[in-house]
Amino acid sequence: MKTSFWRVGAATAGLALLAACSSHDDAGDWIGDVVTANDYEAVMGWVPGATSITRDHAHSGRYADRVDAAHEWGVTFQAPLGQASVHALRGLDIEAWAYAKEVQPAATASLQVEVWAHGPGQDPAPLFSGSMPLAAQLQDSCVWTKVNSRFTLPPSMPYDANLRIFLWRSTAKKAAYLDDIRVKALE
Repeated sequence: MKTSFWRVGAATAGLALLAACSSHDDAGDWIGDVVTANDYEAVMGWVPGATSITRDHAHSGRYADRVDAAHEWGVTFQAPLGQASVHALRGLDIEAWAYAKEVQPAATASLQVEVWAHGPGQDPAPLFSGSMPLAAQLQDSCVWTKVNSRFTLPPSMPYDANLRIFLWRSTAKKAAYLDDIRVKALE
């Protein structure tokens, strides 16, 4: 009798844990696995050439990712699309904290999401490219602001395609920063 009670209790606890990790949003999209999260505290020394990681400004901790005239791109997250989530990805839900020394719609840094074909003989063009211009969500210069965006991926993306997520300077004249990024799977 104790064994069956334990099994029922463990099963109920497991379902509660799954429910806490995944949910539906207002649009009915299933938001599941965390693909990646980064506060940039642990990448210094691990990522070769991580010159965009800085102590200038940080939302939390001591480090953030920066783009400016000397750093066109920030640190890039890369993973095979088929390994980024335990389920087939329909898209990505991304939230982060952003800071810009100057907010102008005509001159803005952006968070980029790209999916590239992988393997010999593949077309060098991205299969998907999406952008979240920071100025669209930042109201004021020199203030950390929570930003978020959703990217819907085309259906039938190859399992071995390469997912890339990075901060890009684009047309920003002054420094822009990103910290505490969290990328969730839309399944």
